Amino acid sequence: MENNQTNQNIDKEAECLFSNILEKGEVVVRAYKPNRKAVWWSVLFPILVIPTNWPFLPIILPIVLLVMRAYLNKRAYAVTDRRILVRGGIIGVDYKSLKINSINATTVRVGFIDNAAKQNTGTIEFGSPSTPIGMVNANGTRNPFMFVYIKNPYDELREIQEHIDAVQDAEKK
Repeated sequence: MENNQTNQNIDKEAECLFSNILEKGEVVVRAYKPNRKAVWWSVLFPILVIPTNWPFLPIILPIVLLVMRAYLNKRAYAVTDRRILVRGGIIGVDYKSLKINSINATTVRVGFIDNAAKQNTGTIEFGSPSTPIGMVNANGTRNPFMFVYIKNPYDELREIQEHIDAVQDAEKK
């Protein structure tokens, strides 16, 4: 994967964010943070557009601001030489991991908020036999292996897919 100067800076930051769960010898190849403007659009748009929310804005807004600040500080995504990693949480820090060898599908979705925020963002989703794309489990949660509000999602997916293919091909040999 090609790294430019900004990606190298993000990689160093991600090394810190993911360092406590990296396996011995594992290296972060690519790292991402969600686009802040798109995330804010996704939260504030429904609150401000629905008139029934307006009387509650003085109560809702401070809570939303605190939760979103925690979300944005903790949310990050990484592609390593072995896995796809998703870091998140509001109160604590949660990690989700998917081995590259088990990925059998990927998609890019550019939705309403991505277009409304005009930030050229989208969601990249990774599927495996145990976590298919579009999966919603019994308690209503979606596939956790999604990189949400990523800049240039089509280009990034192409880079990630090349990496996935190279790792899977090397494994077959």
